[in-house]
Amino acid sequence: MAQFPLLEYDQLTNPKVKQIYQEIKKELGLGMVPNLFKSMAISPNVLEANWKKFHATILLGNIPRTLKEMLGIAISQANNSPYALKLHSHWLSGLGMSEELLKTLGSDFSNCPLPVREKAVIRFGLLTATNPKQLTDKDYKYLRKLGLGEAEIFEIIATAELFTSINRYTDAISLEIDKL
Repeated sequence: MAQFPLLEYDQLTNPKVKQIYQEIKKELGLGMVPNLFKSMAISPNVLEANWKKFHATILLGNIPRTLKEMLGIAISQANNSPYALKLHSHWLSGLGMSEELLKTLGSDFSNCPLPVREKAVIRFGLLTATNPKQLTDKDYKYLRKLGLGEAEIFEIIATAELFTSINRYTDAISLEIDKL
């Protein structure tokens, strides 16, 4: 059970939180507000800041959302963090990604059947999330060789940081996985 209440829309009294919930529901396209954000409703400013960061990092930019979600699955698996792993696997499955690919992505990344560019993005993001001091100029040059620019490489790093943070937060509060 989560250490903070998971507030449903009909329980909200703060108009700012209601507005953020409506935006989350609309922008994510899931027809729901994930428990991640519900658990932050007790602090409207923290909820707003985290939603804006998630929105800017995952929903906007040049790297496709699906690739960012795959990176989130790989990072969550590496961190042994079930919340984001389950939620983002469900979302990608809903987009038609095969269960086999999702399972391999989370459990045996080196054998995951992805194109070279996508695999390089995920590998770089995983290293960013798990051992950033091991990143070298060679790692950056390889991404550039594959056609990624500075803005895209920055997005990979920002996505890795976001999922690492989400993993720590959801694990720290024992956040229960959304009913999907």
